[in-house]
This record gives sequence, structure tokens and C-alpha cells, in this order.
Amino acid sequence: MTATTPPAARNGRREATLEQLLADDDAAAVRDAAGRRAWGKHVLDALAARLDEDQPTNVGFPSAFDLDYSLLDGLAGRVLNNVGDPFADSAFPANTKAFERQVVDMFADLLHAPEHDRWGFVTSGGYHGVRYGLLNARRLHPGGIVYYSNTAHFCVRDVVDELGMAAVTIGVDATGAMDLEDLAAAAAGYRDRPAIVVATIGTTMTEAVDDVPGIRAVLAAAHIHRSYIHADAAFSGLPLVLLPVGGQPRFDLGVVESVSVSGHKLLGTPMPSGVVVVRASQQIPGRWIDYVDTAAATLSSSRSGHAPLYLWWALKVIGVDVHRDRVEQARRVAGYAVYQLNTVGVRAWRHPHAMTVVLDRPVDPAGRRWWLATTATTSHLVCVPGVTTAQIDALCADITAAGTPAAAGVPRQIRRPVPATPATRALGDGGSRR
Repeated sequence: MTATTPPAARNGRREATLEQLLADDDAAAVRDAAGRRAWGKHVLDALAARLDEDQPTNVGFPSAFDLDYSLLDGLAGRVLNNVGDPFADSAFPANTKAFERQVVDMFADLLHAPEHDRWGFVTSGGYHGVRYGLLNARRLHPGGIVYYSNTAHFCVRDVVDELGMAAVTIGVDATGAMDLEDLAAAAAGYRDRPAIVVATIGTTMTEAVDDVPGIRAVLAAAHIHRSYIHADAAFSGLPLVLLPVGGQPRFDLGVVESVSVSGHKLLGTPMPSGVVVVRASQQIPGRWIDYVDTAAATLSSSRSGHAPLYLWWALKVIGVDVHRDRVEQARRVAGYAVYQLNTVGVRAWRHPHAMTVVLDRPVDPAGRRWWLATTATTSHLVCVPGVTTAQIDALCADITAAGTPAAAGVPRQIRRPVPATPATRALGDGGSRR
């Protein structure tokens, strides 16, 4: 299927057909083993066909589809479990910890972590990276106040609530990045408490980047000397560190305490994955577990041994220079998208570093045909490596045929009062500010 023939609808008949196939497991044909295998293959073939059909219009989310991992297929059926600390072997020999250590070191190099003061592990995605950062911050600074912008990833709020931490959401500027004046006003009210900041390095809708050195300056001006910054660099972290030296925004281990990056976005690993990196001198201490003969230092005990293989292949075999070229080409396509959308009368813009293009929400049927992330009257497409100018042309043609989009702008976010918990009651006003 080509990019010029998108599916007629996002859901509907195609999804219903797959659901019917899944529900058909009581048919006589699948009562014996051979029949079940034939039925199972038929269902999986239908799923593969649906995925192939959707891929040309699946441009709203930051997952790259252009990398070839087929040489790893021979290991796909093996049980691989990296239980416990990746820097300590375990009693379970079917692991890929040696690969995981290399992955952590490669990310640590990119993030300028001190050579003899670095630690980390492969996660199952951004949520676990944020959770590790906030757990570590709470351990180092009990009673600290969490500050995060109202364009931060939704998992930040979830983790804050799960951990029962006191938090204040901070407004954003016109670009979608954390408003430093708003942060200063918030921090001034709690200068007797440690500050724990989640800095977003690439917001979900506009790919805005919080100013980490600016955050440090705000905390210093407020005379807050007990602080911890976790950089949630899930999508934009890797593309930004591949910029030329001097052109990179600072979110490295020289200015933050921990960083988390996703692997299934730019690197397109087949399973959700990520890496969290922290100074070894500040990591959460693990405890030795005799049963598995390793340290319990990660968020979960059993962890995928497959994800490190794919990340290792992406960085070590495919190579960082290839990814740098991929990112540069993706940014060129994003610039092309802005120009073409503006040419057909659609307001669109992007940050100079971004692969994300923000645009007025298309009206139907274009809005149904293309998988775009949308909030209110604003949509975005993400020109990850592999997205082509032909796809952009097809999108513009469908938008033109559908008519004028709704008005747009930076997505409006609502500041959230902190839920009442024993920790937040100590703030007096529940952590909300008006």
C-alpha cells in the first residue's frame, strides 16, 4: 500500500474484523492442534495486514519504522531475563547483561556521565525512567517538593501520585517549555523544602525543551541548595545529543542527577524500551538476594533480556553516525512539512530542533484517515526517520480536499491542584496556586 491510499477510517470495519477472528476460537476447525495453529496464523496474518495498512498514515507518534532488526529474529524465541543489577551477574545464565552494560555505557558517554561515576539499566519505557528518578530524589531529599510543567508527560503526574509526593505544576511559555518565572514564584513559597524538578526534554505535543541551566539558576536565586533534577528525555534526548557540540541544550549528567531516554522511539525497538542513567554515587542502593545471586537495584526484579540486544544493535552495529544522519534527514522532512502545510493554508510550525510539526487540527475525513496526535484544536505529526515527503504531500492533499482546519496554537493546559495526601497537606494549600 502506498502513502497516497490511506485507509478509509481509523477504526470501524477493519478492527471489527480482527475482533471477530479473535472471538472465533470455538469454531470446529480449531478444536484440534493443527486447526488451532492454522487459525492462529490466520489471525496473525490479519494483524500484520492491518499494521501494514496503517503504517503510511501512522505519523502522529514518535516511533520510527525504518530500522532493520531482522538479524535478531533468531533470538526472538529464547527466554532472556536480566534479573537484578545489570552490573552484577546472576544465578540465571540466560541473560544479556553484558550487552546491557555496553548499552548503559554508550548512553552514559552521550550524556557526559563521569567515566568512573555512572550506573543505569534498561527499562521498559519512559515511565520507569521517571519513576526511578523520582524514587531516587525522594530517597536523597525526603520531604522535597516536585515541580514539573503542565506539558510534561502524563506519567509524571501518575508517578507523583503513586509515590505520595508533594508537587506543584508549573505553567509554560509560548513555546510549551517550563515558564521559569512561574517556577521562581512557586519555588519562592517553599524555599525551606528541597526542590525536585522533572525537566521535560521534548514535550509530547510540541517537542519543547525545558531550560535546565535556567532551572538551576532559578533554584540558586531562591537559595534552594538541596535539589534534584531528573531529565525526562524520552523522545528528544537522543536526537538532541547528536547535535554538533555547542548546539546541544544542556541536560547531561553535569547539570542533572538522572536522565531517562526511550529506545522504541528514535531507535524503533520492536518492544517498549528505554535507559535510565544516574551517577553511581547517587544510585538507589541495592540489596543482595541470595536466591538469584545478584543485587536488587532496579525497579523490577525480572527484566527483558531482549530489549538490551536491540538497543545494543542500534547503537553498536548500526552506529551513532547513522542515527545522526537519520535525525538530520528527519528534520529536513519536518521543515518540508511546515512549508507544504502553510502553502495549502494550514497554520503549522516547529521548533528548530524538532521533528514534531504542530498544525491546526484537520477536519474529517482527513482527521480520520491520518493517525495524528490531537488535543482540542491542535494536532501534530512527527517526522521520525522513515517518514517521507511523499507522505507529507498525501497528507496535504487530504487536508485540502477536506476543507479548512480549526484554529490552533500551543495546546492549552490546565494547572492541576495536587491531590490531598499526608505529604501535600503539609503544604497548607494542597500544592495548588492560582
